[in-house]
Amino acid sequence: MPEVRVIARAVAQQGKSDELKALLRGLVQPTQAEAGCKYYELFASNLPGVFVFNELWESQTHLDAHVASAHFREIFGKATVLLAEPLEVNLLTAVA
Repeated sequence: MPEVRVIARAVAQQGKSDELKALLRGLVQPTQAEAGCKYYELFASNLPGVFVFNELWESQTHLDAHVASAHFREIFGKATVLLAEPLEVNLLTAVA
């Protein structure tokens, strides 16, 4: 199975950036310990309230397991009310 690269973007509602950042930070350590996670990084953008995940998974199956995990569901359940727009998830394909 091919690796799966992901860039995900979360945008906080005005005044909710610190709260969202704290929740999203809570995803990093447990996700990095998941089977199939090659890397999982969280960045703050230069744009206020914008956070970006850079991810690499061994397979789509591993990514699907991550999205179904208790910690992902719990944190994004809480984060949804802090988002200014839906979570943007991009699966990347290399361009030769």
